[in-house]
Amino acid sequence: MVKRKFDRNQAKLGINTLDWNVPENHISHFVVEFVEEVFPLLNIKEPNKKKGRDSLPVDSMLNCLFMLKSNILIEHQ
Repeated sequence: MVKRKFDRNQAKLGINTLDWNVPENHISHFVVEFVEEVFPLLNIKEPNKKKGRDSLPVDSMLNCLFMLKSNILIEHQ
């Protein structure tokens, strides 16, 4: 096994929310509500890493993926 050096001063990757700038009828609100309702039903266990950078929460990643897909679908209409 190869040991990697871990830089503890490395910045974390984070998702900043801009809810206050999004109109109430925007698709993003539906996506967030959908993931919040459905994610617990999927019984996905988030990995607990002992080394390296912390993982992003799985539900946040699902939000990102659904938003990307919805934007692609909206653009192609």
